[in-house]
Amino acid sequence: MFKTTKSTIVAFISFSLLSMFVVKMTFSDTLSIIREGIVRDLQGITRKQAEIITNWMDARKKDIRVTAHDLPAYRSSVIREDKEPDFSKPLEYLTFIKNIYHYKEVFIANPRGAIILSTDENNIGKDVSSAQYFQEAMKGKTFFSDIMPSPVPIENEFGELELGLPTMFVSTQVTSEKTGVLGVLVYRLDVNELIKLIMPMKATETGEIYLINKDGFMLTKSRFTENLKESGIIKKRTPLELKVANPKTGNLTLAVQQCLKGQEGYDETGYLDYRGVSVIGYWIWLPYLNWGLIAEINVDEACNEVRKFFQDTTIKNLRGLMHRQVDLVKMCMEGHKNNAKAVARKPQTIHYTMGVGSVDEFVSALNYLEFIRDEYGYKGIFICDSSGIIKLATEKNLVGMDVSGEDYFIEAKKRGVFVSDVKPATTPILSEFGKVERNIPTLFVSSVIQEITGAFTGVLVLRVDTMELNKLMQGIEIGESGEAYLIDSEGVLITESRFVIELKRSGMIKDRTALELKGINPKTGRLTKGIAECLSGTEGYDVTGYPDYRGVPVLGTWCWIPEYEWGVIIEIDLDEAFRKSSAFWGIKQYF
Repeated sequence: MFKTTKSTIVAFISFSLLSMFVVKMTFSDTLSIIREGIVRDLQGITRKQAEIITNWMDARKKDIRVTAHDLPAYRSSVIREDKEPDFSKPLEYLTFIKNIYHYKEVFIANPRGAIILSTDENNIGKDVSSAQYFQEAMKGKTFFSDIMPSPVPIENEFGELELGLPTMFVSTQVTSEKTGVLGVLVYRLDVNELIKLIMPMKATETGEIYLINKDGFMLTKSRFTENLKESGIIKKRTPLELKVANPKTGNLTLAVQQCLKGQEGYDETGYLDYRGVSVIGYWIWLPYLNWGLIAEINVDEACNEVRKFFQDTTIKNLRGLMHRQVDLVKMCMEGHKNNAKAVARKPQTIHYTMGVGSVDEFVSALNYLEFIRDEYGYKGIFICDSSGIIKLATEKNLVGMDVSGEDYFIEAKKRGVFVSDVKPATTPILSEFGKVERNIPTLFVSSVIQEITGAFTGVLVLRVDTMELNKLMQGIEIGESGEAYLIDSEGVLITESRFVIELKRSGMIKDRTALELKGINPKTGRLTKGIAECLSGTEGYDVTGYPDYRGVPVLGTWCWIPEYEWGVIIEIDLDEAFRKSSAFWGIKQYF
């Protein structure tokens, strides 16, 4: 009896120890999985943010090169024999560019570095010859400066003039075929426009992403700015004022140290950030800008409430992605509208509404349009006169065509600027497969052309490459089955599905989903819940699951963009979403 009891006790103790070991191992393994998942999320956010910033900077380069290309057209109005130079016309043009693209200042320096024309008259005559942005532009480069304290007072976020405010410049050379280098064109960028691009991690309480420079100073706004002010770490703002260092040691944080070595990496165990708080972080160095990008979240939030996090934030993350996609679509189309307005305002464009009078002028005019087309990546550009007849086009088969009945002509005349629906092309254009075909999905952005007096003279039309919208929608990674797509007012997809190959095999589409696939549940023949709700003009989501256009149950969120009559849909297979969430269900007993 005693032996049996003793054996039982030994066995029980051994089993208990083994169970404790297994529980401990399970806890450790699960925690490791959680941390790995968080790092993957931070990686995706950081890489996407890097792409957004890069695209924004590239757009600024294109803007300044196009403006510099057009400036020599104003030379005859500036240089007049035996008279003072008349800068009124070029100044009007530069002021227009400044306002439409939200720059702080636009100015021109002559080859000796003296500012001869500026949207801020206080800076005329100043010598910028020692500035790196001037010197690099004079070498023929299109150059971005570091973000630096402004040596002259500029308007801050409160509308007040302030010295030392963070500022940056982009510059390029202005040349003429006849006279060579005329000087340097410079944009003083609004750093706040860059800050607006930084994703707010709204689905978390402590997550943030920020930029640093090569000296370890923060370039963008911290989520904890008010706390930093209260603690006396900063006085006004974090850009150029906050050195991203561990306050307990005074050394740069681990993320910054690794970032400044030019490395991309992460730390999932936790390190102290600039507040002295333990965080999980991911970082990447952007060598072409000499900036680092860091995403962090408090370890406590990331791990201690993980069950709730995975239950409640799946849809929040999808909605966060959706709102970001909506913003990107609006930003993209606003950029095209601004480009259309800017090109329509140019004196060459106004002149070409009357046609061209010679072969030489035709060649020059076509080169002008092709330069704009290639610089901005449009499919084509054409100029109509006041009656709707195309006078000049990069697509030569369009010249002479009457488009007075097209919406892009009629609406531009009414509204000033217009974005059309995505529609089948009525003329042959190059498809994404490299073939010239009709009925390829196409999109037009048009702007009214007016004389200085305001008289209507015609319409400028940009044919936008719809692959840009596809890249915009497909640029986010949402697991193995998640996707983002755009629909039109009929519930038809206007961008490509992630499952295009599968849909071709099943015979649901022939070539592409854009304009071929209507978002209906194949089992009922009715619009899917996400699309039907979106078309009602509401923003919403569904966490219980509904069949998508494949008949597969998905979680989804949606938002209608009324100004373009498009809807943004974000969805992920219900099975994948639940499978990932259920993997963390056991953690609830520990957190």
